[in-house]
Amino acid sequence: MKNKNSLSRRNFLTKSALSAGAVGLGLVQVQGAGLKSTEKESSECRSPREPLVLSVTIEKIDKNRNIPEQMIERMLVTATYKPDLICLPEAFSTTPETAETVPGPTVNIFSNYAKKHQCYVICPIHARKNGKIYNTAVLIDREGKVIGMYDKIYPTEGEIDAGVTPGNLTPPVFKTDFGTIGILICFDVNWIDAWRKLKEQGAEIIFWTAAYPAGRMLPSYAWMFQYYVVGCSRRDPALIYDMSGDLITSSGTYEHWALASLNLEKIFCEIDFHVKKVKQIRKKYGRKVRIVYYNNEDWVTIESRSSDLTIKQLIDEFGLVSHHDYINRAEAYQNKYRK
Repeated sequence: MKNKNSLSRRNFLTKSALSAGAVGLGLVQVQGAGLKSTEKESSECRSPREPLVLSVTIEKIDKNRNIPEQMIERMLVTATYKPDLICLPEAFSTTPETAETVPGPTVNIFSNYAKKHQCYVICPIHARKNGKIYNTAVLIDREGKVIGMYDKIYPTEGEIDAGVTPGNLTPPVFKTDFGTIGILICFDVNWIDAWRKLKEQGAEIIFWTAAYPAGRMLPSYAWMFQYYVVGCSRRDPALIYDMSGDLITSSGTYEHWALASLNLEKIFCEIDFHVKKVKQIRKKYGRKVRIVYYNNEDWVTIESRSSDLTIKQLIDEFGLVSHHDYINRAEAYQNKYRK
């Protein structure tokens, strides 16, 4: 039976209390950290779904000491913010030779953390399953239970030579209490098909856990498929991108983690036939929505900043069409007239 803490934690919006503007500025403001907001700000400046995500690198971690213990120490520094999901880097403390079963020593450490702090954790390890070794990201829920695993689809030649088996060509998505997420690992970044399949399955945030930051590649996928991308590499920087491809926040010299709230009540549209609709939305809802134009690309994003307004309501009321659906619709229409 779930305890009271567990149930209240699932209502993460009332615990996070993130202020308006946090996503766009890469800043996070949390009531539990000594910041306060008025009742009006509370009702008008929160999305119905706005998880706080944390990406942690192993930069400056002492490789001669217990790495999982040091990562726990690093995570505890940000525990006061109560992140909803914490992502760790690719196989940060294992090798193919030290592959573990799931659950096993490393996963158990982070399962205990997840249960104590009521958060999800993505714990990447080398996993031993059915006599084979995989480069795996293990998803742990707020109760400390393993609820899913993703096996790296595209290991490098060196990994395969070391005994790592490639995963299934279709990556799974995972349902959380705030939305649908996908996970990819390092070398997977080079295959667009994996990123597309996650979009087709409804992923809203992709957690890419890796050995390096990937630079230009992650923001390209973010805008191409209009989902958030959270990069978590072993070395700095950890990078969190908006669905427009804009950088929200990153780790650096003084903090080896990136922390941001991601508003999932948000739609990314082509301007095209939305100009009048956007004006009507702004006139009717005012501060309850945030509208951002990308003038050079003819894009617009619309997001709810009110706990009682969802993007589905706006879609139904104004006939909004996401950029992704619009392109698919246009392609189907074009194909009808191809010779």
